[in-house]
Amino acid sequence: ALTACSRSDSGSSGSMSTSMGGSSSQTGQAGQNAAYRTGLGILTEASDQERAGKIDTIAAAVLLDAEGRVADVMLDEVEISVTGDSTGKVTMPTDNRTKRQKGDDYPLAAVSSLKKGWAEQADAFGNYLTGKTPDEVKKLATDDDGKPKDADLLSTCTIAVDGYRDAVVRACENAKAVGSARGDPAVLGGVSVRNDTKELTADDDHDVTAQVDITVTALTLDADGRVTGAVADVAEPALTVGADGTVSAPEMVKTKVELGDSYGMRGASSLDKEWYEHSEGWCDYLKGKTRTEIAGIPDDGSDADLAALCTISVTELQKAALAAFAEE
Repeated sequence: ALTACSRSDSGSSGSMSTSMGGSSSQTGQAGQNAAYRTGLGILTEASDQERAGKIDTIAAAVLLDAEGRVADVMLDEVEISVTGDSTGKVTMPTDNRTKRQKGDDYPLAAVSSLKKGWAEQADAFGNYLTGKTPDEVKKLATDDDGKPKDADLLSTCTIAVDGYRDAVVRACENAKAVGSARGDPAVLGGVSVRNDTKELTADDDHDVTAQVDITVTALTLDADGRVTGAVADVAEPALTVGADGTVSAPEMVKTKVELGDSYGMRGASSLDKEWYEHSEGWCDYLKGKTRTEIAGIPDDGSDADLAALCTISVTELQKAALAAFAEE
């Protein structure tokens, strides 16, 4: 799972009135809260070179304030390598953790001129974007290697950021008002990665589809740790391996939300809903719930209130939501 947490230096902190009165100032505050938007951006690049292939998925979760500026951002990335040999045997990694989840196991700090690990540098980049408009983020200059040109940013982050920049822009474009409010601690970007590849040897009669399912959830919480807003999406990138071990990558990978009605679930849904609508139902169901309450949601469809909103499997969606709490 792509996990994320509230960060004290993220720029999203602030006080939020808890008064339930109906004064004009509180009405104005409610209007401002309604303008806060939560966005999720998932970018996947799949590449192939003879008998080797790679899936690289970046996830960005963003909170935009009432003026449309970045109030908080969290990034994560997962890299999946696939190889084939002359007999058609396919090898996939057993470690599907993201860079953030790997922590010190992702050995960037040792080779970094800043002596900082991936998460430190990615968070520094996120902090740098705080207060910027989506257009300002989009115009962030990078060199031929994707590294930032801004000297201030380079003092805290020397990794290539072009892909992260683009994912943040996508998240800003996708941002919508789902209940997130000013002062909500942000728990942005829970991710669950599942390897769905069952058959690992290709032959003349069939290729192997080496697929991973990457489920991402962005949450915001109130001061009591209850969900105020949620957005979820899934990417299903896959590489194809032939009998001679040749790996082929797709030109483009769209998420389930990006596929929209073309995903084709509506006809088979008892609720007459497409996948993105089931996802919205799940996210609405999370509102007001704590981590413990979310952990207790049955994933077998036996919850009648949830089944009225969403009938798809929520196992991975639930894992991603819980992962977002992991580092709170």
